[in-house]
Amino acid sequence: MKKRKLKGFVLPTVYVLVIGILFISISFLGSALQNQINYEDDLSVSALEDEEVTPVIKNEEEVTTDQIVKPFTSSSVSVSKSYYNKDDDETTQQNSLVYYEQTYLQNSGILYSANEAFDIVSVYDGTVTNVSEDEILGNVVEITHNTNLKTVYYSLGEITVKKGDALTAGTIIGKSGDNLLDDETENCLLFEVYYNGNTIDPEEFYTMNINDLQ
Repeated sequence: MKKRKLKGFVLPTVYVLVIGILFISISFLGSALQNQINYEDDLSVSALEDEEVTPVIKNEEEVTTDQIVKPFTSSSVSVSKSYYNKDDDETTQQNSLVYYEQTYLQNSGILYSANEAFDIVSVYDGTVTNVSEDEILGNVVEITHNTNLKTVYYSLGEITVKKGDALTAGTIIGKSGDNLLDDETENCLLFEVYYNGNTIDPEEFYTMNINDLQ
C-alpha cells in the first residue's frame, strides 16, 4: 500500500486547533472558579451583616459623676443627735442639743452611734490635714477636700491614717469610738462639715453636687 503524506499545512492547523481548545477550556474554568469565589464572599458578608454587632463605644450615660458618700458603711448605724438648725421647730432643735457637764450645746454636726464598732470612711477625695486627740470628743481626723471644704471626724477609737495621706471617697480612716457627750455608747462618731469656715448639715451635704462646693 502506498503511504500518503500529510500536506504541510495540516499539522500546524491541528496544533492551532488544540491550543485554541485548551485556551477556551482554561478560560471557561477560570470564569467558573471566579464566580464561585464571589458567591462565597457574598455569603460571608451577608452573614456578618445579619449578626447583631455591639460596637465597643463608651456609653456617656454610664459615666459616673463625683459623689459624696456617708462616713460609714454599716447599715446598723443610726443618728443619735442631729445637726442643730436655727430654722427647725422647737422639738427638732431640742433633739439636736448635746449635754455635757450640766450644759446643753448646739450640735454642729451629726452624732452617729451603733451597738457594735463600725468602720469610718472618708466622704470624699481629700488629704488628711490633722490628726489629734480631744479630751472630750476623743480622737479626731480632719480631711481637707479643697480650699473651701473640709470634714472632721470625732470620737474615733482607732485611726488608720496619718497627716499628709491622700485619700479617695470610701477610704477607711478608722473605727468608731466613744466620747463624753450624753453618755454615748462606745461606738459612735461625731461628724462635721465645714464650707467656707461655716458648718453645714451633713445630711444635706450628702446630696450636694461637689462641684458646687469648690
